[in-house]
Amino acid sequence: MEENIYRTDIFLSWLQDPSVDPESREVWVENQREQFSYLRLRGLRQDHRVLDVGCGPLRLGAALLPYLVEGWYFGQDINASTLAVGEGVLGRLGVKSERFTLIHSDDFTFPGVEDGSIDVAFSNSLFSHLTTNSILRCLLRVRAALRLDGVYYSTFFLVPDGADWNEPVPRTQREKQFCSNPAADPYHYTEAMIADLARHAGFTLEIDAAYGHQVQTMGVFRPIA
Repeated sequence: MEENIYRTDIFLSWLQDPSVDPESREVWVENQREQFSYLRLRGLRQDHRVLDVGCGPLRLGAALLPYLVEGWYFGQDINASTLAVGEGVLGRLGVKSERFTLIHSDDFTFPGVEDGSIDVAFSNSLFSHLTTNSILRCLLRVRAALRLDGVYYSTFFLVPDGADWNEPVPRTQREKQFCSNPAADPYHYTEAMIADLARHAGFTLEIDAAYGHQVQTMGVFRPIA
């Protein structure tokens, strides 16, 4: 079984239809606004270099690119077809290619940005599809790409206090009920587990309850000097 279903499945596959306006879909607009607003409130500047890890069809990128007038956007994803769909979305929105780079990588390599030049890295619902080994690999690679004063924001399914990590945890998102799991996608983790992975990769971890996602928790990873 694949660790990550999006290695083969296109996330938000309805975007393949060029007649569909992303702005007409609630799931696109709400999540895009949530992510973009969060980064702005956390100090995102127009001259920042941003790495969007597991960027999917560029939902966040479509909002960031008009804003980063002096910066640069790097979007990485495991699925080349998903990136192609994202390029199509940008084209329909009139976003030019002069200010972004798309990276197809299944091992979190980021050619061109492995030099500690990234100001802000971001992932939404990436760790929920990854095992601990893959999360650690992601953190190590992002750490190499970040400036010492940079930051990596990444969400994950947090096991609630008092719950057993070894058991499925019921979740509800947009009236859809499902479970996160200890050993199947979508995966869940305790704060201590994620903090331990962060330390191994050279980060500190803070939990930011202000993100406001319905089911996922925001981890704030800062490089240890």
